[in-house]
Parts: sequence; structure tokens; C-alpha cells
Amino acid sequence: MSIIDKCYEFQEARQAIALGYYPYFREITSEQDTEVICNGQKMLMLGSNSYLGLTNHPRVKEASIRAIQKYGSGCAGSRFLNGTLDIHLELEAALAQLMGKEAALSFPTGYQANLGCISAMVLKDEYVITDKYDHASIIDGSLLSQGTMLRYNHNDMTHLERILSKIEGKNSLIVVDGIFSMEGDIADLPAICALAEKYGSNVMVDEAHSLGVLGATGAGAAEHFGLIKQSDFLMGTFSKSLASVGGFIAADEDLIHYLKHKSRALIFSASLPPASTASALEAIK
Repeated sequence: MSIIDKCYEFQEARQAIALGYYPYFREITSEQDTEVICNGQKMLMLGSNSYLGLTNHPRVKEASIRAIQKYGSGCAGSRFLNGTLDIHLELEAALAQLMGKEAALSFPTGYQANLGCISAMVLKDEYVITDKYDHASIIDGSLLSQGTMLRYNHNDMTHLERILSKIEGKNSLIVVDGIFSMEGDIADLPAICALAEKYGSNVMVDEAHSLGVLGATGAGAAEHFGLIKQSDFLMGTFSKSLASVGGFIAADEDLIHYLKHKSRALIFSASLPPASTASALEAIK
């Protein structure tokens, strides 16, 4: 028995392929729009995350092309060293303004934004508290941290308070999806922030699916509920409403300064490519 034997034994997906109902990794040969060419056929696209339809906006495309012409196809380094461009800083300033925070920090993916923030913030003898339906990147970031992960039943504020009461006096971070990606419901952020204040916890909101959808200016669930100030960290992605790829954290400047120097997912990753940076920035505009 070797470590790779499990790969040969894994047959569930092959069985689904053979039966003709395997739904994954379908080949698309057109732009992402309301209709796509999938497996050689024109189909309605009902599974896209392009919530505002900006992926094919001429201004977004042109901004991406101009960025490649000016900066090249990549940054050839980490943000920590040679990979910070002026457009990264311009994008982060725009994100901070959009989210109502002092500063923002971009990551190569939304997954890395959650991974990098949670693992940097939650240390030994500290706690990260998550909703059981939180995104996988939140769970993985929590597991990567040096702290203890505690999970409460979905949107169950009684269960959350029970957990908080047991660790009162300990440092903790509650991390929650603004809109839950699989269920489509909204986090009970007013109750979460009230409990966080009562028990001395901090709050991080994943706005991946609420950015561009909720709030007076589209900043997400925290804006929708008027709780931007009470939400210490606001995370978002560029791969949905912002027509690109990447992720970010928005927070007070001191918190972002800390992440710049402590987030391994940022420091040891190549920076967001120029084209992706420019397209996200243009989508915000």
C-alpha cells in the first residue's frame, strides 16, 4: 500500500462520467456571458458568478489589455519584494474607499485572502469561530492557523453565544460569509456583531458573494446592515462582481500593515498579475 494507491481506487467520478451525468470540468469555448458554447452547444449560463455582467464590458477588457502592454504579463515576484506596482496601490485605495475602511490589501485569489488573513491573525491559545456553512477557504484558513477552531450551527445565534460564553476572556475571531455561497441566505450579522461586542470577540465578514449585490453602494452585507465599523475585517473577491480574479482584505490601516508583514499567503506568493489588477480596478470604476 502506498500513498498514491487511493488515486487508483477513486472511481466515483469515472462512474458518473461513464453514466453520462458528470457535471464538472465542462469545456467552454466562448466568452462568459448569458449564453456560452459548452461541449460544442449553445447553452444558457445559469452557473456564472459574474453577478454584474462586467466580465465582457469593453472598458474592463481595454483596461486589462493596456496593463499588459505597459507592465507585461506578470510581476515576477511577491508583493513583499519586487511585485508591487502602482496599480496595485491604486486598486487597494479604491477598495478601501468602496468598503468604507482605512486600507486594503490584495491577494492573488480570494481563497488566499481568507487563508492569509485568518492564519496570520489567529495564533496559539486564540480561537477562530466559524459558521458550519462557511466557505472552504475559511475552514482551511482556520485549520492552518495556530489557534483552535470552533464551529456553530448555521445562523444559530444561541449556539454561537454558548460557544462565546465558554471562552469569554480569550482572544477570538468570528468569521462568517456575508451571503452563504451554497445556500444563498444572509448571515445574521447584527446578532453576530452584538455578541462579539458582548463577549469581546472580533468579526471578519467574507463578502465574496455579497460584494456588488448588497448595500447602498454594493459594498456587501456589512454595509447592508450598517455594520462596517463593527466588522474588523472585510474580505472580498474579484472573480464575481468585479470581473477578474483575486481577493482582498479591507480593514483599519494598522491591521493591514500587520497582514503585509505576517501573512505567509501574501509574502510567499507572486503578486496579482497586471491584467487582473487593472480589470478589477476598472470594474470598480
